[in-house]
Amino acid sequence: MNNAVLSCRICEETHPLAPVSHCAACSGPLDVRYIRNGSGPLAADLRSDRALLPHRETAIPNRTPLVPARRISAALGVDVQLKLETANPTRSFKDRMAASAVKAAQEFGFETVLCTSTGNLGTAVAARCADGGVETLILTPAGGAELALPPGAERISVFRVRGTLEDCRRLEQELESLFPWGFLDGNLQPFAVEGIKTIAYEIAEQLKWETPDAIVSPVASGALFAKLAQGFVELSELGLLADERPRMYGAQPGGCPPVAAAWADERPPSRVTPDTVARSLAVGDPSYGELAIGAARMSGGSITAVAEELIEPSTELLAEDSGVVADPAGGVAFGALVELVRSGAIAEGERVVLVVTGTGSGGPQNGTPRRSQEIDADADHFLAALGVGRR
Repeated sequence: MNNAVLSCRICEETHPLAPVSHCAACSGPLDVRYIRNGSGPLAADLRSDRALLPHRETAIPNRTPLVPARRISAALGVDVQLKLETANPTRSFKDRMAASAVKAAQEFGFETVLCTSTGNLGTAVAARCADGGVETLILTPAGGAELALPPGAERISVFRVRGTLEDCRRLEQELESLFPWGFLDGNLQPFAVEGIKTIAYEIAEQLKWETPDAIVSPVASGALFAKLAQGFVELSELGLLADERPRMYGAQPGGCPPVAAAWADERPPSRVTPDTVARSLAVGDPSYGELAIGAARMSGGSITAVAEELIEPSTELLAEDSGVVADPAGGVAFGALVELVRSGAIAEGERVVLVVTGTGSGGPQNGTPRRSQEIDADADHFLAALGVGRR
């Protein structure tokens, strides 16, 4: 385990690394904070993606490519490179979260992990848990698309919840008080999101420890965006970057823009009801929204919304001009990039990395879960589905 503590985002009280969901002093959200004793060993370990993660033995997936988008660069007059998180084992950046979360679950002795997901996270967690022999329970809104699950994985149970993603998350919080499990949106959350930072580490290494002028990334809960920024901050503090940190530009769909709207109005994010084709970005209550706004502000970037009617054509144009088949989140990010160049926020000749977070060509073939049933967003209904009652 690394030399780290949990720190409250509200009162800054620190706690030992442990599977807890909230600060004991004020009930605020917790983040991992690292205690550094000199820069030498950490700087060396960062080059192998092992430093500044809660557990040093975390097996982050192999590096994903950073490739030039020549036709897009020529059309926009900027040097665009694509960070292809589509090359991860289950074809999205959520594999990084799953790797860090499941490693933490194993370190803490959890034999079961539960997560709430509309798709990519559930797929990634199920695959990582299957590899580690950990039981997986997934809550997903009923009526959504079927989750892509690892073939032959027998220890996966899917519960299709009658309600929204937020209803699933409320159910997850209720279940956390009943079961000694690992919960992605609860006691494993601070550890899960740390895996995202390795995207920034890789970008810097792939650019020979220089930094791009700008990063453009989709924003859902805000965790991806905030942790990308944190990764570059950590590299800078360790003296590994030759240049200033990049400006961070976030993109949200017009049908679910809580962080972009808050940025525009200069206020904290407030809950919205998602109505977007970008399903992976349909997070109406972004838990890392304020951190995402802070990351944009401190870097000199911004967070903007892309109109719903532009998402599909932007996704198609990205594929036509780069050969990369992204999910609609990639279209949102690409649509934002085009507007940022058009407005002059990104200047001619600047180097930009566009983070393509997931594929639009489908994940692994669906397996057959041990259980797959529809339930109400209620703990008693969940217990009944398991065949147990409240103790």
